[in-house]
Amino acid sequence: MSNNKFKDMDYETALKKLSSLISELENGNLSFDDTLITYKEAFEYYTFCSEYLKTAGEKIKEMNAKMSQISPFSED
Repeated sequence: MSNNKFKDMDYETALKKLSSLISELENGNLSFDDTLITYKEAFEYYTFCSEYLKTAGEKIKEMNAKMSQISPFSED
């Protein structure tokens, strides 16, 4: 995956592009070569989105673990 392509991209932008690429593939109007190119690009966006969600999930788990250690009541 090209790091430069995704360097400053957010999840929502990548997901929209992935959705657009999937629509192109589903239309069936691409030549064989264009289908391969589009499929490869869609896979790159899919990988980016998957990694993004995995990282977000890990951050949420970390925050939940920290939150569970904090008592809601202080013993003053």
